Amino acid sequence: MAKISSRIEKGKKSSFLQLKNLTKTYETRTGSVSALDDVSFDVSEMQFISILGPSGCGKSTLLFLISGLTPPTKGEIILKGTHIKGPPGGIGMVFQSSILFPWRNVWGNIMYSAQLCKIPAAKAEKKASELLRLTGLAGFEEKYPHELSGGMQQRVSICRALIVEPPLLLMDEPFGALDALTRDKLNLEIQDIWANIKTTILFVTHNIQEAVTLGDRVIVLSPRPARIVEDLKIELPRPRTLKGRATKKFQNYCTHLYKSIGLT
Repeated sequence: MAKISSRIEKGKKSSFLQLKNLTKTYETRTGSVSALDDVSFDVSEMQFISILGPSGCGKSTLLFLISGLTPPTKGEIILKGTHIKGPPGGIGMVFQSSILFPWRNVWGNIMYSAQLCKIPAAKAEKKASELLRLTGLAGFEEKYPHELSGGMQQRVSICRALIVEPPLLLMDEPFGALDALTRDKLNLEIQDIWANIKTTILFVTHNIQEAVTLGDRVIVLSPRPARIVEDLKIELPRPRTLKGRATKKFQNYCTHLYKSIGLT
């Protein structure tokens, strides 16, 4: 097997996102639960970062800390030079469930975020139309969530997050509940969306092939409490295709990550 270089980037300055010594402990009636332990890494602007780890290891907690929805017990998060102390502007989030409003149609669900952020109507409508085209939803504007497949619902959720043009998009296992074929299709589509929108993405997954397909880097977390096991740079040409998963280099990355996560 070809040797794969791996590294945890330490001390590298980043003007975009820095996580420094993040620790998160929850207090429960039965005692303390440690979710994260001393997690540090930097993210450069417009990178696509896959965050890989076993279920329940603290991946979602990490995103909630970055979003400002949950405060860390220790450590700091710096976004574009500003310390995050609460939910800042400029962060979009997509969850595993689409969480759409059932009483709003596709257009209404997407425009809700624009209205909430007080984006001028003309600008928001132009952006919504562009996103519908990019996600293959053009023509479905009047459909309601119950009339859409799971994959289409997630596309709407992605559009809703992106209409405010966030420089940072957090995605918490957004394709985890979908069937394998739909998931593979969305793996290809999110790359096209990212290339067109030019945003920075942190993408949580427990699927190794998905992590390698999407990421410029794959950050591997240990079982809870989450610690960084490895920060692996993925040097594969883009756009990455499903056919590319059959190459030796892709398979070498996957084998390496299986070992890092303790599955071989």
